[in-house]
Amino acid sequence: MCRWFAYIGEEPTLLEDVLIKPKHSIVKQIDVHFLPDLHVTYDPHHHRRMLSSGVASDDHPPNHFTNIDGFGVGYYTGVAAEFNDDNVNRPCVYRNIRPPLNDLNLASLCAHTSTKCVFAHLRAGTPIVETNNHPFVFGRYMFMHNGVVANFLKIKVKLLQKLSAKAYGNIFGTTDTEHVAALFFTHLGDDWDTELTIDQLKQAMIKTLQDILALIEEYTKDNNEEPLNSSLNFCVTDSCHLLAIRFSSLDKCEPPSLYYSTKAGPTLNRKFPDHPDGKEVRKNSIQPTESHGKHVIVASEPNTYKSQDWHVVPPNSFVLVNKDLNVVIEKIKL
Repeated sequence: MCRWFAYIGEEPTLLEDVLIKPKHSIVKQIDVHFLPDLHVTYDPHHHRRMLSSGVASDDHPPNHFTNIDGFGVGYYTGVAAEFNDDNVNRPCVYRNIRPPLNDLNLASLCAHTSTKCVFAHLRAGTPIVETNNHPFVFGRYMFMHNGVVANFLKIKVKLLQKLSAKAYGNIFGTTDTEHVAALFFTHLGDDWDTELTIDQLKQAMIKTLQDILALIEEYTKDNNEEPLNSSLNFCVTDSCHLLAIRFSSLDKCEPPSLYYSTKAGPTLNRKFPDHPDGKEVRKNSIQPTESHGKHVIVASEPNTYKSQDWHVVPPNSFVLVNKDLNVVIEKIKL
């Protein structure tokens, strides 16, 4: 499966501090993983569930694929809003099909860029082209996914028929994710520059899930096939709100791992004394931990040593972050 990381907060964070430097940063999650809490994983090769040890470990293999098929990072700086007449804060996105640890351009960008909202994504999938790298941009919004839409090529034509002309015209790649994103933004409406509420994002996501599941069910019934699992860990933001889901279409299958934290921000910020790898305290830090701004991190797996700062998102649940950065974990009801 892919891996992804999202940060939204009052406190600017340096991309290097959250994406590059930590021992468990996303660019190092190509095949090394760190999941501190007990949860169930599903091995797609053996079609069975397995329990993790419940112990933080770099050796535990919850991810059965190697994620070297593309990297993308999207972030907001406010520059576009400052210079354009419409004052809309649209994201900047950098994508590459190189492994991110070998990308010197990415390293330079991250060392000199701070933001209050960032998405980063490691991809496992084909075709390997930059247009298939997440996150995908629709106006002021970004969208990314960990998982797979079952029988996507079999339902693709009928899915396309549900899209608005504007959403269809915003598809540049071939992934199931980008097509689902277009479906989501069809339900959200054609104005992708206006700030909407977290409830509007939630309702659009519910309709998107209902459409996907209905199309898959229709296909399997018409062709007398056993249903396959769709693992749908989606995340969307406009830099003011964030919505994520951890979702599996079959009860017997555990969704890909997903965690959230409202405390790990200072540990990931060199201005504050703690260190993400549990090393010695940063002696040259300039701010006390308690002065760090309100924030939320949602990620496929933790990237700091403090396992108590991270919480597993329950299966088939929303993570809803409103404009005040308050977090609600809510069961998905379809």
